[in-house]
Amino acid sequence: MKCETVQEWKVQNYRIVKSKCPDMVLAFYYSYDIYIAEDRKGSISQVDSCVFTWQANNESFLTLNACDNSIQELKPYRVSLDTKSIDSVTIFSNEFKQTQLLTPKQIENFARDWNNSKTRGYSSKPFDSAFFVFPAYQYKLIVFSKGAERPFYGYNYLTLDSNNWEFEMSKTGELNYFHDYWKK
Repeated sequence: MKCETVQEWKVQNYRIVKSKCPDMVLAFYYSYDIYIAEDRKGSISQVDSCVFTWQANNESFLTLNACDNSIQELKPYRVSLDTKSIDSVTIFSNEFKQTQLLTPKQIENFARDWNNSKTRGYSSKPFDSAFFVFPAYQYKLIVFSKGAERPFYGYNYLTLDSNNWEFEMSKTGELNYFHDYWKK
């Protein structure tokens, strides 16, 4: 059996198609796909009866509203870290429930890696639980600079800032990236 179109929405130049599809035991599930003309661009999530969200690529997260035919686009906004203005950085281990200070060399490495990090995508999950596939986060880093605090949440080599954009801190995908900051 093939998927059967159940409903369609049009939002500007996008078409969203809800399909009823059989699974392996002939039960059914619903899939939502997004198209430009007849070209399928990917899967999309339905938030409510009007609103859908879609990560178009690593640099663009779209909220499409079928009721008012509008599209809101979110793009990553990264505020660079300046090592000269950083007073200190703490790292909290979610596993050990302890906090440590980073060394000046670790601060320099973290700032460099953050400033050069690659966008991985956007998370619509709450800031501190965006790593929803995994048990929350492994480490929370707080950068103290000129009387302000700036939190970052890390898992393996991924970090999330307060704008809910996820970034890759390691160019090689080192799973121990944040663990190495914890080591004394």
